[in-house]
Amino acid sequence: MIENLQGLRKKYWDVRTVQERQLLKLLALLLTPVLLYLIVWQPAHTATTKLRASLPSLYIDADRMRSNAEEIDAMRHLAKPALLDAVSLKASVEDSAERYELKEAISTLDLQEPNAVRISFASVSFELWLRWLRALQLEQHIRADSASVAMLPQAGMVKINATLINGAKQ
Repeated sequence: MIENLQGLRKKYWDVRTVQERQLLKLLALLLTPVLLYLIVWQPAHTATTKLRASLPSLYIDADRMRSNAEEIDAMRHLAKPALLDAVSLKASVEDSAERYELKEAISTLDLQEPNAVRISFASVSFELWLRWLRALQLEQHIRADSASVAMLPQAGMVKINATLINGAKQ
């Protein structure tokens, strides 16, 4: 490598006159600050400006992540609801439907082992269905695992087939 550099020096530098060498040294001395500005200072200054502009939103995102992490940690330590078997789940659904005056609207209510029931309504108010489903989730931790909803000609009325479960799928 040193030999290559010495060969280049002999080939290009040593053949120059003293005035050419001095001129090249002066040009190198003058161009060095310009190149340093263009290659180092200007990109760093631009990046710093962009970082200053984006830093407040990054702080907000970090705070949001911290609060979400605290909430997730708190949820991990919550007691898990008891898993109901299909018979108990059916009884809970029937009781709740009776309280919300939906029991007469139920077409079928069948057990599906191990912890699910299949429910269908030929005609029910969509708003009442949603309110009842929300109450099931909040009060008894029963949720819809799957549901199909079809509009009926009457305004606000729907036909529903759903599978309700308590807890996670097994």
